[in-house]
Amino acid sequence: MPLFASQISERQVSAIPTVAHGSNQFEQDITDRCIRKIGKTLQDVVSEWVAKLNNREIDRTTMPLSHADMITAGTHVCNDCYDKLVSFLLYWFRISLPNHALPPEASNRENCWYGYACRTQHHSEDHARKRNHVCRPTRGSHM
Repeated sequence: MPLFASQISERQVSAIPTVAHGSNQFEQDITDRCIRKIGKTLQDVVSEWVAKLNNREIDRTTMPLSHADMITAGTHVCNDCYDKLVSFLLYWFRISLPNHALPPEASNRENCWYGYACRTQHHSEDHARKRNHVCRPTRGSHM
């Protein structure tokens, strides 16, 4: 992938960014498995959600990019910002899935109170596996 900025619509993605889902590899694996289960590629899913972003169908409040309201498929972004955008879109993909679309070990987990903002998921693999972190916080300062 080029180091310079290029349009979002021209970019290709072949792997879930390491920053996705708060760098929680367990959640990344669940997302990857969900994508494969519905018979799509990562690029298919990202393209669909870029279209939703372009059509203003997604709440941009938590988008980790500057000037989130102005971002469209034609916006030029660098590699790091593209990874952040893909991660943001994958969050929306995951929360839009019905529970039955999740793998069995993921569908019965309770949501973590701190959701995507949980710090414990980064240093406790057991906690990362035990609770769903692809959800909004219900406690703490990120509510």
